[in-house]
Amino acid sequence: RVGKYSEIIAEELGWSEEEVEGVAVAGYLHDVGKLTVERNIINAPYRINAKESAELNKHPAVGYEILLPIHHPYTDVPLAAKYQHERLDGRGYPDGLKDNEIPYIAKIVNLADSFDAMTTNRPYKQRRPAHEVIEDLRRNSGKQFAPELVTAFCEGMLKELTGENRQKR
Repeated sequence: RVGKYSEIIAEELGWSEEEVEGVAVAGYLHDVGKLTVERNIINAPYRINAKESAELNKHPAVGYEILLPIHHPYTDVPLAAKYQHERLDGRGYPDGLKDNEIPYIAKIVNLADSFDAMTTNRPYKQRRPAHEVIEDLRRNSGKQFAPELVTAFCEGMLKELTGENRQKR
């Protein structure tokens, strides 16, 4: 889902076919680092504690290390894995990057992954109603998410829902 949402954003931004494919790959592989996190932490039916959270928060750097030596045409894919949890306001992790310090591909994957987290049921949390998700995106535009990406995502999703994207293809 994160790959598809990332693709929708890139298409709406008018990216080339190759760039769209690259960001989709980044979305599909963004959480590869979770392979090294204990299953009981990933599947915990409760909000995890600080120690478990610290363990989970290692997955972006691990994902980067896993993806870095792979020779693929999309050189930014490892950066998307590493910086997917950074925020424009600098309150993200692992490095507390701000705005232009964050690779653009990571900003896209962050938005796509956040939307996915809000709209799917998790062991510890039920999915949220659509109006709450849209309000969250609006409220965090400029703080967590790049405003132009929120706009592109909403416009692209509307096209997906109305079938307009299928008509273009």
